[in-house]
Amino acid sequence: MLHSKQSAAFLAVAELGSFDLAAEQLCISASAVTLRVQSLEKNLGHILIIRERPCRVTQTGQELLQYLQHTRLMQQDFIQQLS
Repeated sequence: MLHSKQSAAFLAVAELGSFDLAAEQLCISASAVTLRVQSLEKNLGHILIIRERPCRVTQTGQELLQYLQHTRLMQQDFIQQLS
């Protein structure tokens, strides 16, 4: 099961390319972002982020990124339909 805080941390790092920038966006510490991503990686059994500057996603990370971006778009569309 994907946890929303872990997914949000992964999504921010993947899109911004930095744990520090992700932390700023999420208004949490960089170490909290790291712990959330590590926990997600442990739960899924795959490394998702290559820790370089800038960070890169692995193949599994890319698949998760596409899934999360698609889910975000579906949620946005649903909210718009309710308006």
